[in-house]
Amino acid sequence: MLTIKKLKISKKWRLPSWKFCLPLIATILLLWAQAALGKTTSNDSDEQLKNLNTIWVLLAAFLVFFMNAGFGMLEAGFCRYKNAANILTKNLLVFSIATLAFWFFGFALMMGDSPIAAIVGLNGFFFHEGGFSNYNKYLINLEKHIPLKAAFLFQLVFAGTAATIVSGAVAERIKLKAFLWFSFFLVALSYPITGHWVWAPDGWLRQLGFVDFAGSTVVHAVGGMAALVGAWLLGPRKYRREEDRKMVSRYKDDGTRVPILPHNLSMATLVVYHSNFDRWLQM
Repeated sequence: MLTIKKLKISKKWRLPSWKFCLPLIATILLLWAQAALGKTTSNDSDEQLKNLNTIWVLLAAFLVFFMNAGFGMLEAGFCRYKNAANILTKNLLVFSIATLAFWFFGFALMMGDSPIAAIVGLNGFFFHEGGFSNYNKYLINLEKHIPLKAAFLFQLVFAGTAATIVSGAVAERIKLKAFLWFSFFLVALSYPITGHWVWAPDGWLRQLGFVDFAGSTVVHAVGGMAALVGAWLLGPRKYRREEDRKMVSRYKDDGTRVPILPHNLSMATLVVYHSNFDRWLQM
Protein backbone atom coordinates (compact mmCIF):
# COMPACT_ATOMS: atom_id res chain seq x y z
CA MET A 1 0.00 0.00 0.00
CA LEU A 2 2.83 2.35 0.82
CA THR A 3 4.38 1.78 -2.59
CA ILE A 4 1.07 2.52 -4.33
CA LYS A 5 0.65 5.77 -2.39
CA LYS A 6 4.16 6.87 -3.27
CA LEU A 7 3.48 6.09 -6.92
CA LYS A 8 0.28 8.14 -6.88
CA ILE A 9 2.05 11.10 -5.29
CA SER A 10 4.87 10.97 -7.82
CA LYS A 11 2.38 10.89 -10.70
CA LYS A 12 0.56 13.88 -9.25
CA TRP A 13 3.74 15.91 -9.18
CA ARG A 14 4.47 14.96 -12.77
CA LEU A 15 1.29 16.62 -14.04
CA PRO A 16 1.99 19.22 -16.79
CA SER A 17 0.47 22.03 -14.71
CA TRP A 18 3.20 21.72 -12.08
CA LYS A 19 5.90 22.00 -14.70
CA PHE A 20 4.56 25.41 -15.63
CA CYS A 21 3.68 26.64 -12.15
CA LEU A 22 6.70 25.60 -10.08
CA PRO A 23 9.24 27.85 -11.86
CA LEU A 24 6.84 30.77 -11.53
CA ILE A 25 6.28 30.12 -7.82
CA ALA A 26 10.01 29.66 -7.22
CA THR A 27 10.82 32.94 -8.98
CA ILE A 28 8.29 34.89 -6.92
CA LEU A 29 9.51 33.35 -3.64
CA LEU A 30 13.13 34.11 -4.47
CA LEU A 31 12.32 37.71 -5.29
CA TRP A 32 10.38 38.17 -2.06
CA ALA A 33 13.14 36.48 -0.07
CA GLN A 34 15.67 38.82 -1.61
CA ALA A 35 13.54 41.79 -0.59
CA ALA A 36 13.17 40.46 2.96
CA LEU A 37 16.89 39.74 3.46
CA GLY A 38 18.25 42.79 1.71
CA LYS A 39 16.91 45.53 3.96
CA THR A 40 20.18 47.35 4.42
CA THR A 41 18.58 50.77 4.26
CA SER A 42 15.07 52.06 4.03
CA ASN A 43 15.69 53.36 0.49
CA ASP A 44 16.88 49.93 -0.69
CA SER A 45 13.83 48.29 0.84
CA ASP A 46 11.48 50.77 -0.81
CA GLU A 47 13.12 50.21 -4.18
CA GLN A 48 12.87 46.43 -3.86
CA LEU A 49 9.20 46.60 -2.90
CA LYS A 50 8.57 48.87 -5.86
CA ASN A 51 10.25 46.34 -8.15
CA LEU A 52 8.20 43.48 -6.71
CA ASN A 53 4.96 45.41 -7.16
CA THR A 54 5.95 46.15 -10.75
CA ILE A 55 6.71 42.48 -11.45
CA TRP A 56 3.36 41.44 -10.02
CA VAL A 57 1.40 43.99 -12.05
CA LEU A 58 3.24 42.99 -15.24
CA LEU A 59 2.61 39.30 -14.57
CA ALA A 60 -1.10 39.96 -14.10
CA ALA A 61 -1.13 41.97 -17.34
CA PHE A 62 0.52 39.14 -19.30
CA LEU A 63 -2.03 36.63 -18.01
CA VAL A 64 -4.94 38.85 -19.04
CA PHE A 65 -3.33 39.33 -22.44
CA PHE A 66 -3.52 35.57 -23.08
CA MET A 67 -7.30 35.75 -22.71
CA ASN A 68 -7.32 36.95 -26.33
CA ALA A 69 -6.03 33.54 -27.41
CA GLY A 70 -8.85 31.87 -25.49
CA PHE A 71 -11.48 34.10 -27.07
CA GLY A 72 -10.06 33.36 -30.51
CA MET A 73 -10.20 29.58 -30.02
CA LEU A 74 -13.72 29.76 -28.60
CA GLU A 75 -15.15 31.82 -31.44
CA ALA A 76 -13.30 29.99 -34.21
CA GLY A 77 -14.37 26.62 -32.82
CA PHE A 78 -18.06 27.48 -32.61
CA CYS A 79 -18.31 29.23 -35.97
CA ARG A 80 -18.56 27.72 -39.45
CA TYR A 81 -15.41 26.70 -41.28
CA LYS A 82 -15.71 29.43 -43.92
CA ASN A 83 -15.61 32.18 -41.26
CA ALA A 84 -12.81 30.80 -39.07
CA ALA A 85 -10.05 32.82 -40.74
CA ASN A 86 -12.06 36.05 -40.40
CA ILE A 87 -12.67 35.46 -36.70
CA LEU A 88 -9.04 34.60 -35.95
CA THR A 89 -7.94 37.72 -37.83
CA LYS A 90 -10.30 39.85 -35.73
CA ASN A 91 -8.90 38.48 -32.49
CA LEU A 92 -5.35 38.94 -33.72
CA LEU A 93 -5.83 42.55 -34.83
CA VAL A 94 -8.14 43.79 -32.08
CA PHE A 95 -5.33 44.13 -29.55
CA SER A 96 -3.23 46.13 -32.01
CA ILE A 97 -6.15 48.49 -32.62
CA ALA A 98 -6.80 48.70 -28.88
CA THR A 99 -3.15 49.61 -28.26
CA LEU A 100 -3.28 52.51 -30.71
CA ALA A 101 -6.61 53.78 -29.40
CA PHE A 102 -5.54 53.56 -25.76
CA TRP A 103 -2.18 55.19 -26.47
CA PHE A 104 -3.75 58.04 -28.48
CA PHE A 105 -6.73 58.90 -26.27
CA GLY A 106 -7.87 56.15 -23.89
CA PHE A 107 -5.34 56.32 -21.06
CA ALA A 108 -5.49 60.12 -21.00
CA LEU A 109 -9.28 60.12 -20.72
CA MET A 110 -9.11 57.44 -18.05
CA MET A 111 -6.23 58.51 -15.80
CA GLY A 112 -5.19 61.98 -16.95
CA ASP A 113 -5.33 65.10 -14.82
CA SER A 114 -8.31 67.32 -15.50
CA PRO A 115 -10.21 70.39 -14.23
CA ILE A 116 -13.35 68.23 -14.44
CA ALA A 117 -11.71 65.24 -12.78
CA ALA A 118 -15.02 63.75 -11.63
CA ILE A 119 -16.10 63.19 -15.25
CA VAL A 120 -13.08 62.60 -17.49
CA GLY A 121 -9.34 63.15 -17.80
CA LEU A 122 -8.10 65.81 -20.22
CA ASN A 123 -4.29 65.54 -20.05
CA GLY A 124 -1.75 63.00 -21.23
CA PHE A 125 -2.92 62.40 -24.79
CA PHE A 126 -0.46 60.38 -26.91
CA PHE A 127 0.89 59.10 -23.57
CA HIS A 128 2.53 62.37 -22.57
CA GLU A 129 3.87 61.47 -19.13
CA GLY A 130 3.39 64.92 -17.65
CA GLY A 131 -0.38 64.52 -17.47
CA PHE A 132 -0.67 61.71 -14.90
CA SER A 133 0.16 63.01 -11.44
CA ASN A 134 -2.20 60.70 -9.52
CA TYR A 135 -2.17 57.52 -11.60
CA ASN A 136 -0.92 55.30 -8.77
CA LYS A 137 -4.00 55.83 -6.62
CA TYR A 138 -6.21 53.66 -8.79
CA LEU A 139 -4.10 50.51 -8.24
CA ILE A 140 -5.99 49.55 -5.08
CA ASN A 141 -3.57 51.44 -2.83
CA LEU A 142 -0.38 49.52 -3.54
CA GLU A 143 2.19 50.30 -0.88
CA LYS A 144 4.79 51.40 -3.40
CA HIS A 145 4.28 53.09 -6.72
CA ILE A 146 4.88 51.33 -10.01
CA PRO A 147 6.17 52.89 -13.25
CA LEU A 148 3.66 54.66 -15.44
CA LYS A 149 4.39 52.35 -18.37
CA ALA A 150 3.54 49.28 -16.28
CA ALA A 151 0.27 50.90 -15.23
CA PHE A 152 -0.47 51.68 -18.87
CA LEU A 153 0.11 48.06 -19.93
CA PHE A 154 -2.05 46.78 -17.07
CA GLN A 155 -4.99 48.91 -18.16
CA LEU A 156 -4.35 48.30 -21.87
CA VAL A 157 -4.88 44.54 -21.65
CA PHE A 158 -8.20 45.08 -19.88
CA ALA A 159 -9.26 47.55 -22.56
CA GLY A 160 -8.37 45.01 -25.23
CA THR A 161 -10.39 42.37 -23.39
CA ALA A 162 -13.47 44.60 -23.41
CA ALA A 163 -13.17 44.92 -27.19
CA THR A 164 -12.62 41.17 -27.61
CA ILE A 165 -15.86 40.43 -25.73
CA VAL A 166 -17.71 42.20 -28.55
CA SER A 167 -16.02 39.98 -31.13
CA GLY A 168 -17.78 36.87 -29.89
CA ALA A 169 -21.22 38.47 -29.91
CA VAL A 170 -20.96 39.65 -33.51
CA ALA A 171 -19.14 36.60 -34.90
CA GLU A 172 -20.09 35.75 -38.50
CA ARG A 173 -22.19 38.92 -38.75
CA ILE A 174 -19.81 41.85 -39.10
CA LYS A 175 -17.21 42.91 -41.65
CA LEU A 176 -13.62 43.09 -40.49
CA LYS A 177 -13.19 46.80 -41.22
CA ALA A 178 -16.39 47.70 -39.36
CA PHE A 179 -15.35 45.67 -36.32
CA LEU A 180 -11.92 47.31 -36.17
CA TRP A 181 -13.44 50.80 -36.26
CA PHE A 182 -15.97 49.79 -33.62
CA SER A 183 -13.15 48.49 -31.40
CA PHE A 184 -11.12 51.67 -31.86
CA PHE A 185 -13.92 53.93 -30.64
CA LEU A 186 -14.84 51.56 -27.81
CA VAL A 187 -11.29 51.59 -26.43
CA ALA A 188 -10.66 55.27 -27.20
CA LEU A 189 -13.90 56.63 -25.69
CA SER A 190 -16.46 54.33 -24.06
CA TYR A 191 -14.16 52.14 -21.98
CA PRO A 192 -11.83 54.86 -20.62
CA ILE A 193 -14.62 57.27 -19.66
CA THR A 194 -16.41 54.57 -17.68
CA GLY A 195 -13.08 53.50 -16.20
CA HIS A 196 -12.38 57.08 -15.13
CA TRP A 197 -15.65 57.23 -13.21
CA VAL A 198 -14.80 54.05 -11.30
CA TRP A 199 -11.00 53.80 -11.00
CA ALA A 200 -9.62 57.34 -11.29
CA PRO A 201 -8.86 58.98 -7.91
CA ASP A 202 -11.51 61.69 -8.40
CA GLY A 203 -14.07 59.76 -10.48
CA TRP A 204 -17.63 60.50 -9.39
CA LEU A 205 -18.57 56.84 -8.87
CA ARG A 206 -15.43 56.24 -6.83
CA GLN A 207 -16.23 59.27 -4.69
CA LEU A 208 -19.62 57.70 -3.96
CA GLY A 209 -17.91 54.56 -2.68
CA PHE A 210 -18.32 52.38 -5.77
CA VAL A 211 -15.76 49.54 -5.80
CA ASP A 212 -14.81 47.43 -8.82
CA PHE A 213 -11.69 45.41 -8.09
CA ALA A 214 -11.65 42.97 -11.00
CA GLY A 215 -13.40 44.90 -13.77
CA SER A 216 -16.87 43.40 -13.48
CA THR A 217 -18.33 46.78 -14.42
CA VAL A 218 -15.55 48.61 -16.26
CA VAL A 219 -14.50 45.64 -18.40
CA HIS A 220 -17.29 43.09 -18.54
CA ALA A 221 -20.34 45.35 -18.27
CA VAL A 222 -18.95 47.84 -20.81
CA GLY A 223 -17.89 45.06 -23.18
CA GLY A 224 -21.15 43.18 -22.63
CA MET A 225 -23.35 46.22 -23.30
CA ALA A 226 -21.36 47.05 -26.43
CA ALA A 227 -21.75 43.43 -27.56
CA LEU A 228 -25.50 43.55 -26.89
CA VAL A 229 -25.91 46.71 -28.96
CA GLY A 230 -23.80 45.27 -31.78
CA ALA A 231 -25.77 42.01 -31.86
CA TRP A 232 -29.07 43.91 -31.77
CA LEU A 233 -28.08 46.17 -34.67
CA LEU A 234 -26.76 43.33 -36.83
CA GLY A 235 -29.54 40.86 -36.14
CA PRO A 236 -29.27 37.06 -36.08
CA ARG A 237 -26.77 35.08 -38.11
CA LYS A 238 -27.64 34.15 -41.69
CA TYR A 239 -27.25 30.98 -43.71
CA ARG A 240 -27.46 30.11 -47.41
CA ARG A 241 -30.87 28.64 -48.23
CA GLU A 242 -30.66 25.51 -50.36
CA GLU A 243 -33.69 26.29 -52.56
CA ASP A 244 -32.48 29.56 -54.08
CA ARG A 245 -28.96 29.91 -52.55
CA LYS A 246 -29.87 33.21 -50.92
CA MET A 247 -28.52 34.37 -47.56
CA VAL A 248 -31.46 34.52 -45.14
CA SER A 249 -31.94 34.76 -41.38
CA ARG A 250 -31.62 31.56 -39.39
CA TYR A 251 -35.05 32.32 -37.87
CA LYS A 252 -37.97 31.33 -40.08
CA ASP A 253 -41.31 33.13 -40.29
CA ASP A 254 -42.93 30.59 -37.96
CA GLY A 255 -40.30 31.25 -35.28
CA THR A 256 -38.33 28.04 -35.72
CA ARG A 257 -34.56 28.23 -35.87
CA VAL A 258 -32.25 26.69 -38.43
CA PRO A 259 -29.29 25.13 -36.57
CA ILE A 260 -25.84 26.44 -37.51
CA LEU A 261 -23.40 23.81 -36.30
CA PRO A 262 -19.84 24.54 -35.10
CA HIS A 263 -17.02 23.18 -37.20
CA ASN A 264 -14.38 22.40 -34.53
CA LEU A 265 -15.52 21.59 -31.01
CA SER A 266 -12.06 20.35 -30.08
CA MET A 267 -10.69 23.88 -30.52
CA ALA A 268 -13.53 25.30 -28.43
CA THR A 269 -12.89 22.69 -25.72
CA LEU A 270 -9.27 23.84 -25.44
CA VAL A 271 -10.63 27.11 -24.08
CA VAL A 272 -11.78 25.29 -20.93
CA TYR A 273 -8.23 24.17 -20.13
CA HIS A 274 -6.75 27.50 -21.21
CA SER A 275 -9.18 29.45 -19.02
CA ASN A 276 -8.76 27.19 -15.99
CA PHE A 277 -4.98 27.48 -16.15
CA ASP A 278 -5.14 31.24 -16.67
CA ARG A 279 -7.62 31.76 -13.82
CA TRP A 280 -5.66 29.52 -11.45
CA LEU A 281 -2.52 31.58 -11.97
CA GLN A 282 -4.44 34.82 -11.42
CA MET A 283 -5.82 33.68 -8.05
